[in-house]
Amino acid sequence: MKIAYFTDTFLPQVNGVATALANQTKVLGEMGHEVLIFTPKLDNINRPKFKAKNVQIIPLPAVPALVYTEFKLGVFGLPRVFKHLTKFDPDILHLHTPFTVGMDAVIASKLLKKPLVGTIHVYYTDPEYLRWLKYNFAVKLADKISQRYLNFLYSQCDVVLAPSKILAEELNRNGFKKTVSHLPNGIIIKSSKTLSLQEKNHIKKKYALKEKVILHFGRLSYEKNVDVIIKSFNLVTKKHPDVSLLIIGDGPATKHLKKLVRKLGLDSKVVFTGFIDYQSLINSSLLSVADLFATASTMENHPMVVLEAMMFGLPIVGVKQAGLIELVSSNGYLAKAGDTKQLAEAMGKILFDKQLASKMSNESIKMIKQYSVDKTTDKLLNLYHSLV
Repeated sequence: MKIAYFTDTFLPQVNGVATALANQTKVLGEMGHEVLIFTPKLDNINRPKFKAKNVQIIPLPAVPALVYTEFKLGVFGLPRVFKHLTKFDPDILHLHTPFTVGMDAVIASKLLKKPLVGTIHVYYTDPEYLRWLKYNFAVKLADKISQRYLNFLYSQCDVVLAPSKILAEELNRNGFKKTVSHLPNGIIIKSSKTLSLQEKNHIKKKYALKEKVILHFGRLSYEKNVDVIIKSFNLVTKKHPDVSLLIIGDGPATKHLKKLVRKLGLDSKVVFTGFIDYQSLINSSLLSVADLFATASTMENHPMVVLEAMMFGLPIVGVKQAGLIELVSSNGYLAKAGDTKQLAEAMGKILFDKQLASKMSNESIKMIKQYSVDKTTDKLLNLYHSLV
């Protein structure tokens, strides 16, 4: 099958959508399907490029977005899209983001009379995404405009998908014109290496980590609420000083977070590694030294970082919001959003109860199997075949 993907974000950008699509297209290519990925051109990111069998990336003309300079908006890409689609002759088109490249997919689908699938990875009308607007009336206006635009764009699709059940239900409940079906993100499951005590201690010494390690990794942007994790960690250290917080990643909030760490006097206990390439991170043993993964983000629909942490057998501490409710049950704890005390208590329970931590670790390993990218891609292919 020949499949054309349209996305405003892709590797080497760092976010869950880019990672999920990389996993999916890699497996599709290995299965013998041909995939074209239309995405804005990225010249300013000095990171390893994505390569996969039977997968070709078509970079489109782009300009920097206003909110994140790393994020690009495709402009005047339709001529290039049609040039490649005419030659490729796809069986199906699949849009993954609702911005300019997503609109290119809608136009191409109409003119070429090809079936179109749309996935809503992120609910862009969520207040967390709109809070950068300065005034309440602007937020309300943006909410109305974005709601109508999303409804219009995805109503042009033959099938609409969402990676979390909660998001699908919310969209259907809010009067979305198209019924939204559920298809979770998939992860390439790899067996994590069991480290000896000596190997763990070697890594801890390298990064100046203490006996117990709380992990957070991913893009460090304001809406991820990493500051809440730092404040919760600060409460943990009041009772248990021999604990480190390991933060892997980079982003627009990095300076703000480092300033907070200095203000709280946690310089010796919080370690920022900076950006580590995704594949290098997954292939390394760094995640294996952690005792748990923590997130305070309230806008995760089906977070790839949580799936990745589960793959390494980590208990999860998060908040009772969105897709985390689907992923965290017997493998961790969920606290009230923004409640640093509850988050700190959850972290402490796992860190200092070996039996509980072991049980939750085993649950994470068991639960992650249902999110194998092979399983989710098979479901996606069945959907594609039903439309062609």
